[in-house]
Amino acid sequence: MNNINKYFILLIFMICSFNSAQNLVQKDYIKSDEIISNPERGFSVYRSSPVTGAFINSVKQYKVSVVQRIYTIPQFNNSPLSDDFLFSVKSDLNAAREGGVKLVQRFSYTDNQNGADAPLNIIQTHINQLKPIWEENYDVIVYIEAGFIGAWGEWYYSSNGLNNTEDRRTVLFSILDALPKDRAVVVRTPQYKRLIFDDNTPIASNEAFNKSNKSRTGAHNDCFLASSTDFGTYVDNNIEGDKNYLNQDNMYVPQGGETCNPSQFSDCNIAPIDLERMHWSILNRDYHPTVLSGWKSEGCFDEIARRLGYNFTLINGEYTKDVKPGGQISIKLKIYNDGYANPFNPRNLEFILRNTVTKAKYRLVTNEDPRFWFSGDSISVDVSAGIVNEMPEGNYELLVHLADPEVLLHDRPEYSIRFSNESLWEDSTGYNSLDHVLEINSNVEGENYIGDYLFLPLSGGNTNSSLIEIDGGFDDWTSVDQFDVDDYAEPIGDALNKQTDIKDIWLTDDEENLYISYSLDTAFSSTYFYHVFFDLDLDTSTGFHSTNSYAGIDLMIENDQIWKYTGQNGEWSWAPFGSFSSAIGSTDMSRIEISISKENLKFLGAKNSIDFILNVNNLNNEIDDDYAPDLYEEISYNYNYLVTSIHADKITKVPNEIEIQAYPNPFNGQVNILFKSTSMSIQSGGIYDILGRKIKNYSPKELETNKIMWNGTTEAGSSVGSGIYFFQLSTAAGLFSKKIILLQ
Repeated sequence: MNNINKYFILLIFMICSFNSAQNLVQKDYIKSDEIISNPERGFSVYRSSPVTGAFINSVKQYKVSVVQRIYTIPQFNNSPLSDDFLFSVKSDLNAAREGGVKLVQRFSYTDNQNGADAPLNIIQTHINQLKPIWEENYDVIVYIEAGFIGAWGEWYYSSNGLNNTEDRRTVLFSILDALPKDRAVVVRTPQYKRLIFDDNTPIASNEAFNKSNKSRTGAHNDCFLASSTDFGTYVDNNIEGDKNYLNQDNMYVPQGGETCNPSQFSDCNIAPIDLERMHWSILNRDYHPTVLSGWKSEGCFDEIARRLGYNFTLINGEYTKDVKPGGQISIKLKIYNDGYANPFNPRNLEFILRNTVTKAKYRLVTNEDPRFWFSGDSISVDVSAGIVNEMPEGNYELLVHLADPEVLLHDRPEYSIRFSNESLWEDSTGYNSLDHVLEINSNVEGENYIGDYLFLPLSGGNTNSSLIEIDGGFDDWTSVDQFDVDDYAEPIGDALNKQTDIKDIWLTDDEENLYISYSLDTAFSSTYFYHVFFDLDLDTSTGFHSTNSYAGIDLMIENDQIWKYTGQNGEWSWAPFGSFSSAIGSTDMSRIEISISKENLKFLGAKNSIDFILNVNNLNNEIDDDYAPDLYEEISYNYNYLVTSIHADKITKVPNEIEIQAYPNPFNGQVNILFKSTSMSIQSGGIYDILGRKIKNYSPKELETNKIMWNGTTEAGSSVGSGIYFFQLSTAAGLFSKKIILLQ
């Protein structure tokens, strides 16, 4: 190659690099020292009586996200747990979910060193009774403290002689077997763990989060800093060895507990050092009061409150400025973890593009695992992703969602991680803004993206499990009949200002979402406020109800925010709740479309019928208008929607003879499904969609290994969309199913 050609190639390369750099924007972010509440970390509160909404609300002022629920049950140390007690455990978990916190649970039979615990067979009976409750509610369980043996369930004492390695192992493994694989059990000392597993080495990186019993066993220290050995937490002749063990092991499992005694070791000269060294995530703020007040007077309490668990701060970012539909964008983040630990339960890192006008949202679920964002690390996130060809042109805010992957929690702000930065957090959505707006413009040059790492409509697009795409286009509504046929069907109207009077309404639903669309006489204005008010329990005496109003409003959509009712006796009081999708028409600016998850509606008490009211008002003070009209009875609607199309006999509860597990679940990419049958012959298996249609078949030979992997494709090899699916086994005794959830 001659020199001219070399220089020409170099020049082309330099021009391309310059153009690429020209299309990038850099952002620096400001760190905040505010003490914030984040899920599964921080100071916890202690509770030995039922968890209630009032109690949760009373402790929110302390930035608490974790409640340690202690059950002391001497009445059952020689009998099964009663139905009333099991109901109370369920009620605690439901109250936690309703209130936006999670529980650490421990069960014991006595709080007296000389008190009686239960025989091993009774303990195992109790664990088996708790198993279905844990399986159903593990989304709001942080972890389980091993408990059951001896005073306070701390394994040191035992009236039944269970304070030995063999019996401790039996109890630990029974709890681990009863819990879903994504949750851990913590034990009282590192020595207990080493003896149970007959292994002196802490968890290595290649073992981390692999769902083995060892990788799911963490630590709790209930006498932190009480003495040189933390009152027996560490072995007398190997204190440093124990601390070094926890320093490594706790990178992958939770560390929680409490202080129990003031000592020469419990002041601010030592506490932050040991908290960081052993990667503490959760610490009881209720005990010991002398130790905690000492931290406040010495000045380290606030630092500890900020740094317990993870504490992620955005340092800077670099983003594509503009891109054409079908093109590629770059997202680069630098994040610092100033916390003592890292997340130990699964967590999604998702990016959201939200249209600044229509509010239509597109989501990218990344392959990043924040559980590996370790204490003291600077984390680089580098993502190249595609824009779908169908994305409307316009400006889109770029946001980060560190979401809980569990379906009922995914869209709730209380369960999303907030960055420790100024002015980035959105209370109503649980998103962190990146303070960047991406322009989608068909005139932008660039290569087409050819991969499958795409920003997809948040509603999931037109797949088997999603009927309507919330994108500001209404072609997918053409088969939906108008809900009110005649213009101005309402006798009074929806507002005093006729410009905001609602003209036509459309409603439909699929297996996952309820969809609402309505139009006005004129285009939506930036001064308009639109509402959808839901009476979910069909009880007009509950929820918000102003003077002379008809509905008892339990849930309110207000522009781009959603709120659940938290007041009493009809007073005006609301709290952020989850998220929804909405878009004002991209060409028809007089019409809007909205979707909301049926799971969210069900969580707040809806069954298969709801009352709702639509309202638009103008914030222009010079125009007489109603914020919430009183004549709800005359302008409210009722809608009945599908609950499910799967027949009840296809969701038969799996008996002991058939056990089906799926992980990760929800999944993005592939799911591993394991099953075993001790007494039944498996005839066939398959994957079914929510409508009961078989989309993937497995022959008896394929099922011989008792394990299959499904990558979200049909029998023909085509990909399916986000949604709920069922793995079903057919046996001579009937059909047995496992629900699996695909999140694209």
